Amino acid sequence: MSASAPAGAARIQLRLELAREAVARLGGDWLLVPPSPDLVWLTGAHARSTERLVAFALPREGEPFCVVPRLEAEALGAECPWLELAVWEEHEDPFAILARRMSLARRPRVLVGEGLRVAPLLRLAAEAACVPAAAALAPLRAVKDAEEIRLLEEAARHADIIVEATADFMRPGMSEIEVARFVTDRFWAAGDHEPWVIVASGPHSALPHHMTSERRLAEDEPVLLDLGAFTGGYGSDITRTYWLGTPPEEAVRIHRVVDEARARGIEAACDGAPCEDVDRAARAVIERAGHGAHFIHRTGHGVGLDVHEPPWLVAGNRTPLARGMVHSVEPGIYLPGRYGVRLEDLVVVEEGGGRRLNTAPLDPRPPRLRT
Repeated sequence: MSASAPAGAARIQLRLELAREAVARLGGDWLLVPPSPDLVWLTGAHARSTERLVAFALPREGEPFCVVPRLEAEALGAECPWLELAVWEEHEDPFAILARRMSLARRPRVLVGEGLRVAPLLRLAAEAACVPAAAALAPLRAVKDAEEIRLLEEAARHADIIVEATADFMRPGMSEIEVARFVTDRFWAAGDHEPWVIVASGPHSALPHHMTSERRLAEDEPVLLDLGAFTGGYGSDITRTYWLGTPPEEAVRIHRVVDEARARGIEAACDGAPCEDVDRAARAVIERAGHGAHFIHRTGHGVGLDVHEPPWLVAGNRTPLARGMVHSVEPGIYLPGRYGVRLEDLVVVEEGGGRRLNTAPLDPRPPRLRT
């Protein structure tokens, strides 16, 4: 996909043609996509995933259509006036409509998008050869065009501002949930949607995906903030680790190691480099410092319409990075039962290498304590 894809209807048409080419290349007869980021990327439609079947069907040849319940049809039609809607009533079996339109009696090969609910998926699998659609859509979605990168840049700016504001807001005695509420309120006030946050204080910071709790922040303890939201449909994702009070010398050293690992990972994010090279570059720094066993997750993941999407920056993934890909670099060191440090930036792959989208300071001191 070009990094300068056209806007509006022409942009959607280009995406549909690229998807159709991918379906043909993979030997498919149909692409079937339920409500999901794939559907948004392909059509611009935002449909609910409920027990009522909504499914966009793109044939290898011919025009697409979408099976949709009557109560959702008007909204979807307004978003996609070009799209044929196969509208079903409450008393009808929508899968029967889908089966007839897709000629499932001929057992076609169907590339199925993520998010199709179990009941229709099992019925489809009984009547067609089903394979995941990721091989067709993930490479297309991974390379962002200029407008997507603009929205990701804006989302990153919002995250930069909010993570710093949150660090300045935090005080000993506040609960993690109180801090998390501050974060989500600020994202909504910025006009963003679906904000999320991990607030991990003290020993909770040693849990990479800690569930924010009622635990209260304490003096001379770390607070790990991992947060983001969606700006114009595109996500942000940033992590900073702060200390309330004075960190011990060991923690200062670990923070420096993680920061160097982050920097080396960004340096490795070059056009054409295998994804695993980014992981290797960041992990090597942590291993040299003697903490290899304490870095327990991949170095990064793609960000776009999903906060977690390809490319995956992990050992064994030889997929080459390409210009226009946007991904996180987020090494961490986690000392079980004690504390953890993670630092995360988003990076866009460009001709000269990786460019950081995040610029929030990496200093572990909250802003009010910096001189």
